[in-house]
Amino acid sequence: MYRSSFALLIPVVLVGSVMGGIASVVEAGAITAMVALFTGVFVYRTIKWKECSGAFRRAFRNSAMVFIIIAASGPFSWLLTSLGAISDLENWLLSLTGSPIIFILALILFIFLLGTVMDSAVNIIIVGPVLVDVMAKAGFPEVQAAVVVIVGFLIGSVTPPVGVAFFTAATIAQVRLEEVAVALIPYLVGLFLLLFLIIVIPELTMFLPQIMR
Repeated sequence: MYRSSFALLIPVVLVGSVMGGIASVVEAGAITAMVALFTGVFVYRTIKWKECSGAFRRAFRNSAMVFIIIAASGPFSWLLTSLGAISDLENWLLSLTGSPIIFILALILFIFLLGTVMDSAVNIIIVGPVLVDVMAKAGFPEVQAAVVVIVGFLIGSVTPPVGVAFFTAATIAQVRLEEVAVALIPYLVGLFLLLFLIIVIPELTMFLPQIMR
């Protein structure tokens, strides 16, 4: 119990530092990484210092990939705006608000399809503000709209055939893509059910902000 308490301390540090106003989300991530490193090296002794260099290199490489994607999303967003694609998307979704069920299904389908072919970070930066604005105009709270967009795009990232996390997980596990796709089916059903419930039941996402007011 004593040894496991150090591992259990990691999520407490992450959530507690943010909720307590001690650190921002980015700072909390860095603090949590340092706590995890300390726990692995000095408490459990399962991580050797020579192994850390490889982990640091992979972290730098992955971070650089994300920053390159984010940097490229700026010109891409400008291009979509110039072509009128963003405004067309907003007008199309708003035209469906007369039927709440059709609007919800169309929104989930669009987020799902876009999430399967584009990285979630790019989707959130480029399309996220538009979808949040559309849902706000349709009568949804902005917090709920933001949660729906983020969760939906993250679901898309693990969905075949082009989900980024789908390929990454299969590569790490060294398993064929077909096997991963079949194993994902029950989890995807549950995730889409969760997304639907987040949309139709605002209390699932709004109770915590209301408590913290």
